[in-house]
Amino acid sequence: LPLALNLLFPCVVSSRELTAAARWILVADGDEAAANRVAGALLQARFRAYPAARGLGALRLARRHRIGLAVIDVDLIDMQGCDLVRRLRAIEPGLPVVMTTGDYRPATEVEARQLGIVQYIHKPVDLARLDLVVARIFAQEAELAPPGVSG
Repeated sequence: LPLALNLLFPCVVSSRELTAAARWILVADGDEAAANRVAGALLQARFRAYPAARGLGALRLARRHRIGLAVIDVDLIDMQGCDLVRRLRAIEPGLPVVMTTGDYRPATEVEARQLGIVQYIHKPVDLARLDLVVARIFAQEAELAPPGVSG
């Protein structure tokens, strides 16, 4: 199903794709429909995105593709989102992470922020806000890249 989502949208190279280079956005959410909705919105905005409902599936994707950003829910089917962040950072130490949650307890946000996430977004995810956050992250990354190097 994740690959099918990517095939639904034609591959047109836009300035956003050039900014994001060949990097993928991993969208991990225990609610598979929510993961597909967020990944689909990112694809429509011309970002490359892969949804996953399980942490182990997300880790497989991270090993297979060059992940430039992860959008991770606090609760996945097989593990906690913070555990997935730790495991992803073992693969890609500088990986920027946006955490999503329906959990409004301050302790949950504190734990996520201690992992160095770049943004904490409450559900339901405001897709326009997420689009701005993702564009900002990739723009900052492009500014930090040495001349002639993309993503």
